[in-house]
Amino acid sequence: MQIVIFVALSVAVVRLFLVQIVEHRKYVDAASEIRISKYSLLAKRGEVYMMDGKNATTPVIMNERTWLVFVDPSYVEDKDKVQAQLTNILGNQMITTWDKVWQDMTKGYVEVAKHVNYETITKVKEANLRGVGQKETSRRVYPAGKLGSQLLGFINAEGTGTGLEGSLNDRLSGKNGMLKTITDVNQIPLSIGDDNIEIPAEDGENIVLTVDENIQRKIEKILKTRMEKNRAITAASAIVMDPNTGKIMAMANYPTYNPEKYYKVKDAKVFINRVAESPYEPASVCKTFTYAAAINEGVLSPTDTYYNRGYTYVEDRKMQNALTNTALGTITFRTALDYSFNTGSIEALRRLGGGSITKAARTKLYNYLTNNFGLGKRTGIEIYDAPGIIISPEEDEGNAVRYANMTFGQGMDLTMLQVAAAFSSLVNGGKYYEPTIVAGQMKNGAFYKDEDKMAIRQTISENTSTQMRSMLEEVRSKEVPRSGDKAGYKIGIKTGTSETYDASGKYTSDATIASVIGYGRTNKSGSLPEYVVMIRLDGSSLLWGSLDAVPVFTEISNYLLEYLRIEPIK
Repeated sequence: MQIVIFVALSVAVVRLFLVQIVEHRKYVDAASEIRISKYSLLAKRGEVYMMDGKNATTPVIMNERTWLVFVDPSYVEDKDKVQAQLTNILGNQMITTWDKVWQDMTKGYVEVAKHVNYETITKVKEANLRGVGQKETSRRVYPAGKLGSQLLGFINAEGTGTGLEGSLNDRLSGKNGMLKTITDVNQIPLSIGDDNIEIPAEDGENIVLTVDENIQRKIEKILKTRMEKNRAITAASAIVMDPNTGKIMAMANYPTYNPEKYYKVKDAKVFINRVAESPYEPASVCKTFTYAAAINEGVLSPTDTYYNRGYTYVEDRKMQNALTNTALGTITFRTALDYSFNTGSIEALRRLGGGSITKAARTKLYNYLTNNFGLGKRTGIEIYDAPGIIISPEEDEGNAVRYANMTFGQGMDLTMLQVAAAFSSLVNGGKYYEPTIVAGQMKNGAFYKDEDKMAIRQTISENTSTQMRSMLEEVRSKEVPRSGDKAGYKIGIKTGTSETYDASGKYTSDATIASVIGYGRTNKSGSLPEYVVMIRLDGSSLLWGSLDAVPVFTEISNYLLEYLRIEPIK
């Protein structure tokens, strides 16, 4: 008996030594896993605001407090009671079936409803059902409805997004925190214990946009009305930019959609922000860049002349004006821009090469378009934007024929955003500002404005810019008489009508894209433009920049003159 007792005690002592000394940490950790729970402290997603005038702001994306309801089947005592009462309370808010909930009774967590409101979650709590829990969540709401939908975008269930919600997701989402704490038998966190760890959540930034809600709303209304009146227009887009800062005042597309119900949209094309993400051939709008390059290089002036036959040959290709029998003979380049003659912009390219479209001429134009004006490249704006395409003269396709076409906006793909930013430098004295759509942040209810960005380069000289304004203002007065402009202002524009591609990949005039870009300023010598507006109208049949896009520009321009309180000088 003594031997048996001695052996038994020896085994017990050895076992206690192993448990308490050798394997002490193992059992402490195991106990901690039972007593200590980890809770995610969710970061609040940042909200988004638009400007409402110069200093006021208005929310356009907000967070609504909601709750998630879940069931722990392993903890449920009365399945029938839980199923009956939750079905009655949640109704069509259920996101799963009860068969799936009870499929695995060992499962500890099954979500049964998301984004439940306060009234409903109160009823769930009052029911006091064992095995039923809830977590506070939030969902995005858009107080302005469809306003700026392509610009603002959305975040889907997988956490990927479109528009601003996607591109600025890192700034908006913040960082979740973590609470590691001792819990009681019912998993209720206790406030005692040396093992408690709390890492606070970092809420996302509340971002204020440069976009003015009033301008945005007005432009979307104008685009909608124009499409309803002209059924040939399949899509319409507009951008308003401050040419002296690079700030975007409006970025509108129509048709639009409701971001809160993005999942109901049948055609995903409506999600695309065509202003920034849809490159196209802007056509004669680009003649302004060709003339600016030639004037800046000192190879021509607006009053210089050339002989216009209504057409010209580049290698074996005959290229002609839309108005083939107009203003034939010796004319000025100013007149060529008034009538938007292709022969004029091609001649400007020739003069960059000393009289012919040499590789040196093509290289000069390429450098102006890409390096100076930033065309064919992403702009650096805070939202998604496409790069577009401009073929280099170093490539086989960068031949004389292509570059002749490029002088009047064919043979290259550009976004409206790129063109508006480049055009702004063309008329503001030659300063290129990187486009921006973020004005600052909201902190504790106060608007903290970001510092204005400086111009990042000089695209053309001030003198060239002055000459371009003079030419563009003459285009306005001659191309569209009786335009309806308000008195006391100077308005400059350039239109474009782009051919599209048919099924065989060839250009066709059966369906065109009408464009116009322009600005407004006071009727005072030396004054700079206060805004730049660009319009794009896609058609199912023939649309013209001068006939279809210009009236949209005029309506927006007149509105801006009043809204921005730009004083006329008579």
